[in-house]
Amino acid sequence: MNKMDHDFNPALDAEEETKPRSPVWMRRAAVIGAPLGVIAVAVAGFAILDATGPKPDKNKEPPGAVAVQVAPAQARETTISVTTQGEARPRVEATLASQVSGRLLWTSPAFVEGGAFREGDVLARIDTADYQLAVTRAQAQVAQAQEGLAREEAEGEIARQDWAELGQGDASPLALREPQLAQARATLAAAQAQLREAQLNLSRTSIRAPFSGRLSARRANVGDLVTMGSPVADVFATDIMEVRVPLTDADLAALDAPVGYIAGRTAAPAAHLSATIAGERRTWNGRLMRIESTVDSQTRLVYGIIEVRDPFGQRRTAPLAPGVFVTAVIDGARTEQFVAAPRGALKRNEYVYVIDNENKVDVRQVRAAQTTATEVLFRQGVADGERVVVSHLPSPRDGMSVTPIDRAPDAEAAPAAARPAQ
Repeated sequence: MNKMDHDFNPALDAEEETKPRSPVWMRRAAVIGAPLGVIAVAVAGFAILDATGPKPDKNKEPPGAVAVQVAPAQARETTISVTTQGEARPRVEATLASQVSGRLLWTSPAFVEGGAFREGDVLARIDTADYQLAVTRAQAQVAQAQEGLAREEAEGEIARQDWAELGQGDASPLALREPQLAQARATLAAAQAQLREAQLNLSRTSIRAPFSGRLSARRANVGDLVTMGSPVADVFATDIMEVRVPLTDADLAALDAPVGYIAGRTAAPAAHLSATIAGERRTWNGRLMRIESTVDSQTRLVYGIIEVRDPFGQRRTAPLAPGVFVTAVIDGARTEQFVAAPRGALKRNEYVYVIDNENKVDVRQVRAAQTTATEVLFRQGVADGERVVVSHLPSPRDGMSVTPIDRAPDAEAAPAAARPAQ
């Protein structure tokens, strides 16, 4: 029987149709249930193994104490210093202006930004031609007035002689030419005043430095026409530089100085200024000379004035120029007994963790009297010799057991402790 006969055999087709077939849902259940059954058997096997296997012994020992670094607090006498910041400014600065009008013909080599000059040095000159002519005219008027006065004096003398020879009784002032003489003297005085004014204007064509200092800004150049009152340059004195620094109420207490304080030359607190210039740390010494008499209504701060003498002196490696922002450390007024601890002992600026003899933590809330880059000072709250935590302590609480480890001595801490607190 060939293939063609099988495809068209009615008996075979009828036989295949009479065979029983399984429902569709049973076939689908078999496909989904087989993997689930495998997974269930595996899970049951792992559960049996976990239940019947050996279990590790539980550690019944308590957890070990946290290791922390500790350092002893030390009591010593220290002078508290006030650390603040401010900007340097000249004590005296001025704007040079022309007192006469004219064309600027000449300027000094120091008439440049940063130029140095001495008191009385000529910085610029204005055209003097008009003012020399005014002096010449005033001199001529003085000569005429002197001649008129001499003539009136001679005529007055003649009038007195004539009255003495011919007159009778007392002569009137007009007969003796006294009013004419007074007028001649007044005319001479006016002419002399005009001469002095002309000479003064001539001298004012030379613009001179009112003090020794530096030029900060030039406002006129050669050839410019300046008028009376026109600014030509801004200058400042270099004898004293001032630094205006903010002070808090605690700073005033440390300095023992009230608002409106004015120091004498010997009693003024010393101030040590520093700033980084040209990549190097520069220092200057000054004194707190006065404290302003008003309190800032917004910041509630009062401002003190520090004076630095000879800020541009030759002995200085770098001048204290206007605009330099400096850090100022002002010496306190008195020495007190404090307890010093490393800077790391102060936690969150108000807590100290003290370790007692049983190596337990005593959390104390304190108020630092002074803090520096290396240490913190306390008036109360920490006693001499007590051990304080200087490392990080997670979740601190009173009575917490710790393992103290003495901190290795810092090479920089010893010399820093010998210096006054800043």
